[in-house]
Amino acid sequence: MPAWEAAGLQLECWPPVPDHIARPWDAADELLLHACRDDAPQLIINDRYGALQCAFPAANVWGDSFAARQSATRNLSSNQLLQSGECFWQEDDLPAISGAVMIKVPKNFDLLRFWLHHCQQRCQPDTPFYLAGMVKHWPVSWLNWIEQHSEGYEQSRIEKKARLVRFTLPRALPAMTTWQGYTSEDGLRLEALPGVFAREQLDIGSRVLLAQPDPGYQGTVCDLGCGNGLLGLTLAKRHRIEHLILTDDSYLAVRSARHNAAIAGIHADVRHGNCLSAVAETLDWVVCNPPFHDGHRELTNIATTMFEESREKLKRNGRLLIIANRHLPYLAILKQLRFEVKSLGKDSRFSLYDCRQVND
Repeated sequence: MPAWEAAGLQLECWPPVPDHIARPWDAADELLLHACRDDAPQLIINDRYGALQCAFPAANVWGDSFAARQSATRNLSSNQLLQSGECFWQEDDLPAISGAVMIKVPKNFDLLRFWLHHCQQRCQPDTPFYLAGMVKHWPVSWLNWIEQHSEGYEQSRIEKKARLVRFTLPRALPAMTTWQGYTSEDGLRLEALPGVFAREQLDIGSRVLLAQPDPGYQGTVCDLGCGNGLLGLTLAKRHRIEHLILTDDSYLAVRSARHNAAIAGIHADVRHGNCLSAVAETLDWVVCNPPFHDGHRELTNIATTMFEESREKLKRNGRLLIIANRHLPYLAILKQLRFEVKSLGKDSRFSLYDCRQVND
């Protein structure tokens, strides 16, 4: 287990990643740690592995990822720490903010604006915000926007390729559109909250999967990593599905999928969980457009876990249908898991795998 010496902690990534790929903290976490030693945060946002939560266990935490919550719990336990702050899934549950707010830079600017907007509504005019990230993940346009709409803006020197800014938000931020979406080719209105994959338009990978002839969907079908619910809701509209389950690690995605199922009048069982942790049923079908990023990192470990858990949940001869970018090494992984794999369709950008569970 790697030692974060600056904080005196032993930490691990969960789900596990190879040690040479990632640690559960980075230089941006260290900037936040040093900046807030004398100004301990009341609220931490976007703490992927719980490193900051372990460093400041009295702080409240606003998180979206089920896996991140699991990781923080494991790291708190292994360091014999008691989390005295509260954890929140959604903005409506946040209390008034009187202390500092600590944020790790997300991948999506609208998500950052969403966080700042809801924090600003609950904080005092002089509440300090500390925002840090690796320089390569932080466009100058984001910095310019923050400086334009804040006061007391201070930017640190770049250290170990990371940057931190400190500012206050004494005035209301510009209004933003909370829900954005599109109408699919099947006539489904699909909207999503900030940070949800393919929020504004149909992604081309899902289009390739949905263009395939009906492979015989029936029984219990799970849209794994459902995002806004596009795949599962489209299949439910087209086919007679007895039980539709949608699940995602992101609570923003879960809220979006529930919202879209209600708009469409489709009965869908939408659950929040890491991979298939929220699914106890035996499944006939799993459809999946798996992520190959964990935050800013390009990794295959999330997809691999999705495939492993699908194999465990599928009944004999149950099927896993996957759409993925062609450069990803999923075919070898699927064969190692002893799926019977067929490659479907021909597209220069994507691979479509029809995987049958043939072993007990």
